[in-house]
Amino acid sequence: MISPPRFLKPDSKSFSCEIFYSQINDKEIRQIQQALASIYKNALNIVLGGELELIKDAYNQQRDQYNANILLRHLLEIKKVDTALWIIKKDLYCTDMNFVFGYAFYQKGAVLSTYRLSSRKLKEKESIHEVGHVLGLNHCRNRCVMQFSNSLFEAKIKPSFLCENCRRKIMILR
Repeated sequence: MISPPRFLKPDSKSFSCEIFYSQINDKEIRQIQQALASIYKNALNIVLGGELELIKDAYNQQRDQYNANILLRHLLEIKKVDTALWIIKKDLYCTDMNFVFGYAFYQKGAVLSTYRLSSRKLKEKESIHEVGHVLGLNHCRNRCVMQFSNSLFEAKIKPSFLCENCRRKIMILR
């Protein structure tokens, strides 16, 4: 039997994830919420947190991108539940990376950029991927949504589901 993630209370079988968004429409948020609920049904209780304004200090004018680390740290200060996901429509970067689709801290939260994600399926896939990191999943070499994506092509070809191994790790299979 795999033990629950350490940030869950001993008597808890799921945790709450608050979804925030910037410049994303309600329909897209509902679709992402449904995709997360479908994949993480036994481990994730989704709460809608509402719209957030982007932080000016996170914007790098030379790159015309937002620093994912600064955005995520802000998110962690304002979340009201166990963890949070902030979905934004602007381009993100991290130090030493040209861009990132998302950025996550284990047990805390994640930010996701839809800027380079042109389809509903890609947005859902990358949301599932980032929340997987929050739950403690690492990048996976199996046919799995947790595969590392260093390009849009790689994001497109990976599946939108967790492999058996990753599902066990987050206690979906009982």
